[in-house]
Amino acid sequence: MSPSFLANQDPPMPQGTPLTGAPAVATLAGIHVSYGQRTVLQGLDLTLRAGEIFALLGRNGTGKSTLMRLLTGQMAASAGEVRVFGADPCRTAEPRRLMSLVPQEIALYPRLTVRENLEVLGGMMGLRRTDISRRVEEAMILARLEDRRDDLVEHLSGGYKRRANIAAALLTRPRLLLLDEPTVGVDVEARLSLHRTLRDLRDHGTAVLLTTHDLDEARALSDRVGILAAGRLAEEGPIGGILQRIYGERREVVLVLSREPDMKKLDALRRLGFEPTPNPLEWSCWVGGPDIFGALQSSLTRSGIDLHEIRLREPGLEHVLSRVEEGLR
Repeated sequence: MSPSFLANQDPPMPQGTPLTGAPAVATLAGIHVSYGQRTVLQGLDLTLRAGEIFALLGRNGTGKSTLMRLLTGQMAASAGEVRVFGADPCRTAEPRRLMSLVPQEIALYPRLTVRENLEVLGGMMGLRRTDISRRVEEAMILARLEDRRDDLVEHLSGGYKRRANIAAALLTRPRLLLLDEPTVGVDVEARLSLHRTLRDLRDHGTAVLLTTHDLDEARALSDRVGILAAGRLAEEGPIGGILQRIYGERREVVLVLSREPDMKKLDALRRLGFEPTPNPLEWSCWVGGPDIFGALQSSLTRSGIDLHEIRLREPGLEHVLSRVEEGLR
């Protein structure tokens, strides 16, 4: 059964309801931020909506952490307007009471149990004593920590520490949840569990903003992504639409060879448009679309290329960011 506080959130978005129709929980308009002579954000616009997961992508230093600090009221923009639940988080505490931030660092007491940590943190957050026990149970259920409630935090795996970190943020029943690289250093099982927790929150109306360097995670988890480059959101929308705009029908073909090619086969690979990767047995090229994949495979066979594997590969984050940056020049 879902924790009771989920029933007190806005009702889940009906299937097929466009996110553009969901209420905005936070807006940033015309945001400029500079540190000395260095401009980090310039003219950034962003709207976060209830009942969606928004993934923020970008290189280190492009302003992801700055954007988080703007939303939480930890800093003010040099120019532009920030509104969270209709108010400026730098000037009033009300929006801060409706959101929670999950930092990348584990902010827990290692020699207390999970339950003790949450009870202590609930008190520090100003929860009433009569509410703390119920809130702790709710948070542990949401973060799937019930079977670890009496374990010392110092004995937890990295994945369970991440879950406990998120559970602490859920004690206040936030309507906006901010997460900085929530799955860094965790195993696949822990990552999937964290994803289920975030989807549960999203489906009951919580707005979730997370930063990640993992394009696969953004693809699997988010409703929309934003790519930060040159101080603004250079791309924004569903990940499929962004990749379509950047690449169209082009796809990357990856070859894994059975043996290193001789000079004749090297020439054949290059004539077909392949370039070597750091792995001497792996070569790649971009083709016009999946419909020519079969013809390319036939050409490789005729050229006597010793193939171990041939596959289409989705673009990685580094390649996507490079293409976005090229488009801004």
